[in-house]
Amino acid sequence: PRNGSAVAAAAACDIDECLEACDTCAGTTCADATPAQTCADPDPSDMSLRDWTCACTAPATGTPAVGQHAACALDECAAACPTCAGTACSAAGQTCDDARQGEGELDDWTCTCVAPAVGQDT
Repeated sequence: PRNGSAVAAAAACDIDECLEACDTCAGTTCADATPAQTCADPDPSDMSLRDWTCACTAPATGTPAVGQHAACALDECAAACPTCAGTACSAAGQTCDDARQGEGELDDWTCTCVAPAVGQDT
């Protein structure tokens, strides 16, 4: 809902495009990204629309974007997160590789045996 009212004059109305469902709003767009992103509306006045931004949420990294998802990267071998490898590979004396680090690329890290050891997925 837009906030604000005035008697015998135009009201100064506010609309937080991160919280509202409207044609110009982010709604849950940022939160629906994988990994999740945060939304910010730098000027919630109804005279300033389409200025909301999505920003990467740590441990993901990337540049915030105006009016759309940010391009976030998450190295699941190096970061600490629910889908991350943590110490799973290093504790087993193996190397970790997360070849795909973009949006929607989660749970795809792999542990690889270090020579002279050999092995296979289990």
